[in-house]
Amino acid sequence: MKSRVILRASLAALTLLLAGTLFGSSCFAPTYADCAFACASSAPQCPAEYECRSDGYCHTADSTEVCAAPRPADLAMSASPDLSTPTPAPDLAEADAETDSGT
Repeated sequence: MKSRVILRASLAALTLLLAGTLFGSSCFAPTYADCAFACASSAPQCPAEYECRSDGYCHTADSTEVCAAPRPADLAMSASPDLSTPTPAPDLAEADAETDSGT
């Protein structure tokens, strides 16, 4: 008898937990403002319901806002110099001769 009560209480708690999870998760609908996303360099450039504008940011279709902040700078590294070939060292004898002669 006692085990049936525990089983029913466990099932009721599990049912309530499952129902709460389902109803709670269905209410999640984040909203984002314009300028929340920078346009991507490849398709798709913006999330659904947004479009890429000339300021480089994603806007909703009915938006008239212009993003004030500039797009972040491209910090990608340029091609590295070729370090496999040594560069000749400057001739310091000429500089030393100039300082000795006072010029």
